[in-house]
Amino acid sequence: MRGLSQRVRALKPSATVAVNAKALELRRKGVDLVALTAGEPDFDTPEHVKEAARRALAQGKTKYAPPAGIPELREALAEKFRRENGLEVTPEETLVTVGGKQALFNLFQALLDPGDEVILLRPYWVSYPEMVRLAGGVPVEVETLPEEG
Repeated sequence: MRGLSQRVRALKPSATVAVNAKALELRRKGVDLVALTAGEPDFDTPEHVKEAARRALAQGKTKYAPPAGIPELREALAEKFRRENGLEVTPEETLVTVGGKQALFNLFQALLDPGDEVILLRPYWVSYPEMVRLAGGVPVEVETLPEEG
């Protein structure tokens, strides 16, 4: 059986996973801490979100959505961008993903050719360089300083 690709074997381990595992270990030992690692909220899902999920289930909305996202959601996003950000965006120019990192991963995979450089402004999320490398790109880090705005 073939193992993982060279590309995947070359990836660095996730710092987020390692730090999160350490935080969970410390919590199990009774250490009171605030974990700022995995982006997991420390509060329950809001009731209106739970209710919307129950309604969707009751209405049979249990199938895959269109790849770019539910049309009504894409329209709402385009409207939000017009209203709150002053951007003229059409629903056809929006793409719904499972999160910001997934959107960036998709973008890097679609746009980068081997050797393309991607500027990463520090601080950045720890997985960005590996996402760039996985797409064949070269991450280029640029330090940002508060005093420089």
